[in-house]
Amino acid sequence: MLAIIHKECGGPAVETNTSIGEVCALPVDRFPFACFTCLEEILDETELRLGEDLGI
Repeated sequence: MLAIIHKECGGPAVETNTSIGEVCALPVDRFPFACFTCLEEILDETELRLGEDLGI
Protein backbone atom coordinates (compact mmCIF):
# COMPACT_ATOMS: atom_id res chain seq x y z
CA MET A 1 0.00 0.00 0.00
CA LEU A 2 1.30 3.46 -0.88
CA ALA A 3 1.14 6.26 1.64
CA ILE A 4 1.66 9.98 1.20
CA ILE A 5 4.16 11.24 3.77
CA HIS A 6 4.58 14.82 4.98
CA LYS A 7 8.31 15.58 4.72
CA GLU A 8 8.20 17.98 7.68
CA CYS A 9 6.98 15.52 10.32
CA GLY A 10 7.40 12.15 8.60
CA GLY A 11 3.78 11.20 9.30
CA PRO A 12 0.97 10.21 6.95
CA ALA A 13 -0.34 13.28 5.14
CA VAL A 14 -3.82 13.05 3.70
CA GLU A 15 -6.94 15.14 3.48
CA THR A 16 -9.30 14.60 6.39
CA ASN A 17 -11.86 12.90 4.13
CA THR A 18 -9.38 10.55 2.39
CA SER A 19 -8.10 7.23 3.71
CA ILE A 20 -4.33 6.78 3.91
CA GLY A 21 -3.00 4.99 0.85
CA GLU A 22 -6.10 5.72 -1.22
CA VAL A 23 -4.49 8.56 -3.14
CA CYS A 24 -1.61 7.98 -5.55
CA ALA A 25 -1.55 11.43 -7.11
CA LEU A 26 -2.83 14.73 -5.83
CA PRO A 27 -4.24 17.24 -8.32
CA VAL A 28 -2.85 20.75 -7.89
CA ASP A 29 -6.31 22.08 -7.09
CA ARG A 30 -6.41 19.99 -3.86
CA PHE A 31 -3.71 22.07 -2.15
CA PRO A 32 -3.47 23.32 0.52
CA PHE A 33 -4.66 20.70 2.98
CA ALA A 34 -3.75 19.74 6.53
CA CYS A 35 -1.33 16.96 7.46
CA PHE A 36 -3.15 14.11 9.22
CA THR A 37 -0.35 13.78 11.81
CA CYS A 38 0.85 17.27 12.76
CA LEU A 39 -2.11 19.24 11.32
CA GLU A 40 0.29 21.69 9.62
CA GLU A 41 -0.87 23.04 6.29
CA ILE A 42 0.68 21.39 3.22
CA LEU A 43 0.96 23.96 0.45
CA ASP A 44 2.32 22.00 -2.52
CA GLU A 45 3.79 18.72 -3.77
CA THR A 46 7.33 19.61 -2.66
CA GLU A 47 6.26 19.01 0.94
CA LEU A 48 5.26 15.41 0.20
CA ARG A 49 6.93 12.09 -0.54
CA LEU A 50 5.55 8.63 -1.27
CA GLY A 51 6.16 5.78 1.12
CA GLU A 52 5.17 2.14 1.13
CA ASP A 53 3.52 0.45 4.08
CA LEU A 54 4.83 -3.10 4.07
CA GLY A 55 2.16 -4.29 6.47
CA ILE A 56 4.60 -6.27 8.58
